Amino acid sequence: MSTKFTSIALLKLTFAASQVAAFMHPYAIPEFASPSGPHWPSPSEWEALNHSVSGKLQTLRPWAAVCYSADPLFDPEMCQTVLAGYDNDTAREQVPSAVLWPNWEACGYEYGCALNYSNPQIVNDSLCHQGSVPPYSVSITDAQDASAVVKWAVANKVKLTVKSTGHDFLGRSSGRGTLQVNTHTMDSLEYVPDFVPQGSSSPPVTALTMGAGAQLHNIYAYAEENNITAVLGACTTVGAPGFLQGGGHGLMVPSLGLAVEHVLELELVTADGQIRNVNAVQDPDLFWAIRGGGAGSWGIITSVTVQVYPVEPISASIMLVKPNTAQNLTSLVIDFIALVGQYANEWADTGIAIEVIPTEAEYVLSLYWPTPLAPVSILFPFFTELLSKSSNYTVVSNTTAAAMFPSVANAEIVNVAPFMESLNMYGASNQIASRLIPRTYLSSVESSAKVAEAIWAGVQVIEDAEQIGEQGVLGTIPMIFGDMPAKTRQMVNASAANPGIYDATWHVIFASTWTTGMTWESNEALVASIHDSVGPLNAIGITSSYQNEGNAFENNWQDTFFGYKYETLSNIKQKYDPANFFTTFAGVASVRELPVYNCYDCYE
Repeated sequence: MSTKFTSIALLKLTFAASQVAAFMHPYAIPEFASPSGPHWPSPSEWEALNHSVSGKLQTLRPWAAVCYSADPLFDPEMCQTVLAGYDNDTAREQVPSAVLWPNWEACGYEYGCALNYSNPQIVNDSLCHQGSVPPYSVSITDAQDASAVVKWAVANKVKLTVKSTGHDFLGRSSGRGTLQVNTHTMDSLEYVPDFVPQGSSSPPVTALTMGAGAQLHNIYAYAEENNITAVLGACTTVGAPGFLQGGGHGLMVPSLGLAVEHVLELELVTADGQIRNVNAVQDPDLFWAIRGGGAGSWGIITSVTVQVYPVEPISASIMLVKPNTAQNLTSLVIDFIALVGQYANEWADTGIAIEVIPTEAEYVLSLYWPTPLAPVSILFPFFTELLSKSSNYTVVSNTTAAAMFPSVANAEIVNVAPFMESLNMYGASNQIASRLIPRTYLSSVESSAKVAEAIWAGVQVIEDAEQIGEQGVLGTIPMIFGDMPAKTRQMVNASAANPGIYDATWHVIFASTWTTGMTWESNEALVASIHDSVGPLNAIGITSSYQNEGNAFENNWQDTFFGYKYETLSNIKQKYDPANFFTTFAGVASVRELPVYNCYDCYE
């Protein structure tokens, strides 16, 4: 992608003298109708909407309502289908009323309709609550449907919630008293060998156009069939539009740049109901904002076109390391993280992406890179240093090979995605917090050690709040991703993506899961500990976060998720959505005190 976007006058970034001033715009406060209020649309108004979208409107109840014996929808036979697919991502994604993590279907402790993740079965002793499940949904099939829904919703003051897959750690795929716009079936994929954005005189490039419901597992399969490389993410349950609105990190990002750098054009419907094709020459400021400026704030995306590239083989090293259990396991895991950190910048600058999943019992380290970038010998110094510590660690397995996979799509399909799926507990409640670790913090042995200590201190904050063995507690997973855009740091202002992403070498996630059966006090303590897990990193000056995998309850979310770009994003938001209709929790121009966000208050 050209760097010309950085010179567009409309997008010139102004560094505010006071960040506080940037956060205090006089945003419009939208007034949305409530199902229990006098302004909620009448049955005839809902029927008018249904007519405008050719009968696609449907009412929603929680997916598991058929498994609650006291619910009017209780149906033991239909419940068996729910029980069979309760922890399956594909099953949950296909159900409009379900999201991947049921705490976002609820409205606080025990005000949902969840089943027990560990043993899902018919519930006889509690009620199924609507929670945050929208009462109505429209499964749109094209931009015209989206336009009709937006025009009706604006006129009737009904807040919209957009859902593609329900893979959203900030709860934006559900919303109490909202109208859901379900894009899941818009999953078309089209290879375009000579794409030129509308209104552009740029030379044609090879591209892939993806519908709003396209998921990464389908896109990778299509890419393999068509012998192309697309810059996408690791977790393949993700939908492409939501992924790109956060910026998009993944295996090819260290070598080719952040995913949004490869977006050529988007089709979306804005708050005025207009269908727009935005790119570098048509609505360039909106094009800039959508790419990394946060999901749900700009309109309903109906398709995205990205540039694609020739296939290259992928080299990899996949290791399992175990510590010496006779020694201090906490010290050993910290030392291992620090050791990996000492090589992190070199690997990133070479184009190597890494994943580290450390627990006190074992460490999984995976590295991937396009084979032409480096021989496997680039890892030998790390291997040698690790083996020199054989009294502390045992390398249980090390599978390292040049050209281990014929393409990144193949690497994802056969290796990366299955591993990532094994870490996710779909159907269990989940919250996360995260931090982007600047490369300067991994520039020496001492600084890497400091970071490692802070990361593990964050893990222990959550573990101290967990009562392992207590009913409902499922555990904590720390994850370290080294897949930031090392080779395109100069593109930091070409999109709205958090500048902290371009400063970073690592992206650290603290995740905890639970299910039904926890006491209110234990649940409150666990949720609070997730929010607090980033405290040790904050204390050493690391405060930036990747919003798509961040915590909805960040105190200073404007700076944490958007950095110095928030001022420019605010201005663009006011230009295209002056009434602030597409407001989201912790999104640009968010007004967090709205009644539609009351359920978030239950998780703070």
